[in-house]
Amino acid sequence: MTAAAPSPLWFLDRSTGEVTLLLLSAVVILGIVRSALPGSMPLLLEGLHANLALLAVAFGIMHVLAAILDPYAQLGLVDVLVPFWSAYRKAWLAMGVLSAYMVGLTVVISWPARRLPRRLWSWLHRALYVGWGLALMHSLATGSDAGNPVFLILDLLAVAGVVVAFLAYRVTEGRRDSPRLWGGLAAVAVMAVLGFGWWAATGPLQPGWARTSGTPPGLLRSP
Repeated sequence: MTAAAPSPLWFLDRSTGEVTLLLLSAVVILGIVRSALPGSMPLLLEGLHANLALLAVAFGIMHVLAAILDPYAQLGLVDVLVPFWSAYRKAWLAMGVLSAYMVGLTVVISWPARRLPRRLWSWLHRALYVGWGLALMHSLATGSDAGNPVFLILDLLAVAGVVVAFLAYRVTEGRRDSPRLWGGLAAVAVMAVLGFGWWAATGPLQPGWARTSGTPPGLLRSP
């Protein structure tokens, strides 16, 4: 429980954050599907993939600005630029900051033209997977409405979409050349989803998370 009713900026903060997460999920899914399809279709998917990535960056910037302007958490510019600096839910806010840097990295190395060797670009581009995962945890752990049914359903759809695309396209394609490696990666992906579900159920979705997540005492109703 928190000390005051949320301001309109809080709603803007949460809504733009959720839209950013959904756009990032779509970007990850399209990237997976694009790499597995032959012919001209990947060119169309690549354009959509790139444009959605830029749109995700735009919504991410709105999310950050709304978080700074909203007086509730009292965040400053340094809080949203330096990981683990903020006093408000330090670790979980840091995940959002790190996610932003990783997503920004993948955009910078991919637009407007790829200037890096293909293999190096490919490995750096995979930072988007990590950025998406951190954004998902940040969304559940930092906001004060983690148990909202609408947000939960949207987050579940985002996770399901990415996992299904990874298993159906990336793993299926990779197993042709390295069945043992990609079989292991598929198992890791399933275990990661189960672990994430356990963490969400025992953490952000539990009563009292606002206190245990690192919310400053002054923002809570009771000490």
